[in-house]
Amino acid sequence: MIADLLIELGWKSALACGVALLAGQALRGRPAAQRVAVLRAGVAALLLLPLLVLVLPAVEVAVLPATGASAALPAMDGIAAASVATPVAPVAPGIDWIALAYLGGAAFVLLRLAVGLFLLHRWTRHAVPTSHPVWREVLARAAEPLRRPVRLLVSPRIGSPLSLGIAPATILIGPDIERRPDRAAAVIAHEIAHVRRLDWLAMLAARLALALFWCNPFAWLLVVELARQTELAADEEALRHVGRADYAQTLLAVAGGCGVHAACGMAVSHGAMARRIRRVLDAAPRKPASRLLCAALIGGIPLGIAPLAAMQVVERPQLSTVPEEDRAVPRPAPAVPPPEVREEAVRTPVARAPLSPSPWRDESVRATAKAKAAARLASAPPPSRDMSRAVEAEARSRARAPVPAMGETAPPAGTGAQRRVAPPTEQRLAAVQRLRKAALEYRDRAHNPDLPLDIRQGYRNVAASLADEADRLERQAKQMAGVY
Repeated sequence: MIADLLIELGWKSALACGVALLAGQALRGRPAAQRVAVLRAGVAALLLLPLLVLVLPAVEVAVLPATGASAALPAMDGIAAASVATPVAPVAPGIDWIALAYLGGAAFVLLRLAVGLFLLHRWTRHAVPTSHPVWREVLARAAEPLRRPVRLLVSPRIGSPLSLGIAPATILIGPDIERRPDRAAAVIAHEIAHVRRLDWLAMLAARLALALFWCNPFAWLLVVELARQTELAADEEALRHVGRADYAQTLLAVAGGCGVHAACGMAVSHGAMARRIRRVLDAAPRKPASRLLCAALIGGIPLGIAPLAAMQVVERPQLSTVPEEDRAVPRPAPAVPPPEVREEAVRTPVARAPLSPSPWRDESVRATAKAKAAARLASAPPPSRDMSRAVEAEARSRARAPVPAMGETAPPAGTGAQRRVAPPTEQRLAAVQRLRKAALEYRDRAHNPDLPLDIRQGYRNVAASLADEADRLERQAKQMAGVY
């Protein structure tokens, strides 16, 4: 059960992440803020996906190829016979290693996030407010449009500027950066952009989505791409207040600084420094970000992820033609013999009589027995152990009973009356009717929403197998009608 749920969430989350990543690549010529909005929509889709999968009713989509239906009926007969002959022993619950491995990976990602938050809390608690007048003046001027308090703290453990929190928001800088007031405008502009855009909250949501889908490589790519585009969006907003050359020099000064896993930092690794500096110095005009488009992308997440969460891929049923007159025939419930009759049938031995040779007897008997067994299996409720043994004994006794040859007469069971055996064409047509009725019963059971999906698919396969057998017998009956 856990493995099936993880597989379903795996391919659905991979599809959601792939769509978000492809949409971000399609917006390469647009501002980074629009790409961030698309990637955030993908993160929100990942967070909503498990809840919607568990809440929404399943909508079956038959896209998988159907398995062979011809072996479905013998397999079910074998399972039923094994369950009657062998008592089922209680199975002791074991350890679900798949669930344990999944929880272990999720716990590791959450533990890493918890360690980062603990370090941020510790550094913030021991930090002191800045005393440099230039930094305080630049912060007051940049935070004036915001309606939330913003603190600027200095910590000796900080190697690169960081921002965290919502209200109040906190900007952490190190003592070495504080002694460079010429970099105050670039640092404050970048970190204020993070605070205004709520990047720290979006980063936490991305880490939670990564903990849920840590085994999906597309989820890791989505989170890494979101972090990179978030920094580019903050750079583009900071360049509205700072010159490009000064901002590039500040990025070079903080390159390779130690960041933290649970905060939005200005630091850039040496590997990505050249690309980021080149993007900062690129003065090519870009189309402005559309707030309406960003709001539409985020607001349309439930509408886009709900159909994907409700979709359940199943096998395509095998279609077979059943006449309309057979669908209108009522299906009465089979009568169950009383317990004393069943016990008598079990105890009474049946004499074995020699079978008269006939060119058509064996095939018609097998078709009739298969139709009766399928009809009884389709309409009867799950039998108890005693009833199953009685039914099995009755089937053995009927199989041992002599079958008259063509033109012979045999007395019916329990009476001395004589009746004539029906011609082979009529027997085949009667078997065709019984097989089609049994196929309809299996098909009706397959539409029961209370049954599990695999059992319903098994009913569909058995119904298709019975319908194919009925068509084959009907063709043989028509051929024999021309002969006789």
